[in-house]
Amino acid sequence: MRAGSHPTRREMIAGSLAAAVAMSAGGVPVFADTRAGRGIHKLTLGNLEITILSDGILNIAPRLLNRDMTEEAIAAVIGDTSQIQYGINTVLVRAGAEALLVDAGAGSNFVPTAGKLDARLKAAGIDPASITKVVVTHGHPDHLGGLVDEFDEPRFPNAQHIMPAPELDYWRKVDVTTLPERMQGAAVGAKRVIGTVGERLAAAAPDSEIAPGVAYVSTPGHTPGHCSVRIASGASGLIVTADTLFHPHVSFAHPDWQPVADMDGAAAVASRRRLLDMAATDRLQLASYHIPFPGLGRVERHGTAYRWLA
Repeated sequence: MRAGSHPTRREMIAGSLAAAVAMSAGGVPVFADTRAGRGIHKLTLGNLEITILSDGILNIAPRLLNRDMTEEAIAAVIGDTSQIQYGINTVLVRAGAEALLVDAGAGSNFVPTAGKLDARLKAAGIDPASITKVVVTHGHPDHLGGLVDEFDEPRFPNAQHIMPAPELDYWRKVDVTTLPERMQGAAVGAKRVIGTVGERLAAAAPDSEIAPGVAYVSTPGHTPGHCSVRIASGASGLIVTADTLFHPHVSFAHPDWQPVADMDGAAAVASRRRLLDMAATDRLQLASYHIPFPGLGRVERHGTAYRWLA
């Protein structure tokens, strides 16, 4: 994309995060199962009803798991050289008349293996117009893109949209031309979606309560204002981790690894260790956005690192 030029939608998608992390060279897309009832997982948390809805998957090259290691060294640790499938797991919380959706998936124009949230909502009998709040963890396209439909209209017309204040400020103000080329499309897309949602989008402070029992947890590093979301009901608790965690082995056994997609690797490591320590200490459930569907589990300490218990 040339500085100062007006990008086409094709340029925005091609230059977005998808180009960096969604498809490895020569890879063959693997499509998530879209049959009715698949990709929908329900549970209760105290008096809350929670539904995890799959937006599909991303296919990730193993070399993207650590910016400082060779592909061969990474493969030796994870025991595989093939593509890794990242889930895209959105979380819907129902509390009385409130229907709160955490992240909105990638939307229909990102990669063909994603954008399944509409089908999941329909299969689960959930009208997008019934969503009262959409809580966005950060501005990457696989979390933000689903806020708008294929016609660039807001997908959740009656919902208040909420984003961490530092994150919203960053994407509004960032000079796209100062970013690495692989990130420019993602930034243009974030600005476009944020502009389309417009006045529906409100800023919230990190670590602030969004709704009764639902609060942001500041976990910066993956992006400047990245937040996870803590959900509590009585003695029960769950953390929606967003992109603080990314792999069911590496994120726990090797929490100091810095994936290519983390904008500030050192800060992301600190956030990851802090979140894992909180989850282990408080015995919280985790709902991970990118661990294979439904992404639910717990964590325990294991030496100087951790272990994922699905």
